[in-house]
Amino acid sequence: MIKEAKYSSLILGIMAICTADAAAQQTVKIDSNYANSYYQQRVEYFDKMSIPKNAIVFLGNSITERGEWQEILSDSPYPIINRGVGGDNSFGILARMDRILAAKPRAIFLMDGINDLFRKLPNEVSVNNYRRIIRLIKLKSPKTKIYIESTLPINEEMTKEPYTKERNKLVPLLNEKIKAMAVEEQVTYINICPIFQDEAGKLRKDITPDGVHLKASAYIDWVNYLKSEKYL
Repeated sequence: MIKEAKYSSLILGIMAICTADAAAQQTVKIDSNYANSYYQQRVEYFDKMSIPKNAIVFLGNSITERGEWQEILSDSPYPIINRGVGGDNSFGILARMDRILAAKPRAIFLMDGINDLFRKLPNEVSVNNYRRIIRLIKLKSPKTKIYIESTLPINEEMTKEPYTKERNKLVPLLNEKIKAMAVEEQVTYINICPIFQDEAGKLRKDITPDGVHLKASAYIDWVNYLKSEKYL
């Protein structure tokens, strides 16, 4: 009877471990989707718009897409190209790198991350996608200067969507990991958060219409900062 009890306990222990493993696997399920209808529409547009040689490319999600980079940088001696896609995440950016790199751009300014947080992607997944993007640039366009910009904070007092809640407190940790990765990969990391955040680390209310995106005038401050630090 004692042996049977021990055997039963062993079986129960194994079952508990298997159940825990299965639960863990469900917990870390990754949402890597990106190719929604808007993404496809933007990519089709990009496919018909060739990137000039020696261009400076601003790459990212809706925050990048909404920037009037060409107008603000109208005095640039190099073509300015906007490759932002609203709602995009690190998987979607990685998927559209080949077309960008075929043009051998002079520089790429990458700013992403918030949509990864909205999707609850683990930081390790996001950072690994950043690393893959960087290494792809180095492989296919080795002369391109790579600038990785910090993920911007949000202001949850102004947001309405449930997926934005409890996300801002995660931004600093993601940025720390992105910065550490940039150091490892020997590329330039630019912390743009101080330009736009308040003392509490939230996106300033005076520069955002919805708690996530920037007002048009805020992009002028962004560009001026990049110029002051000699990145542009």
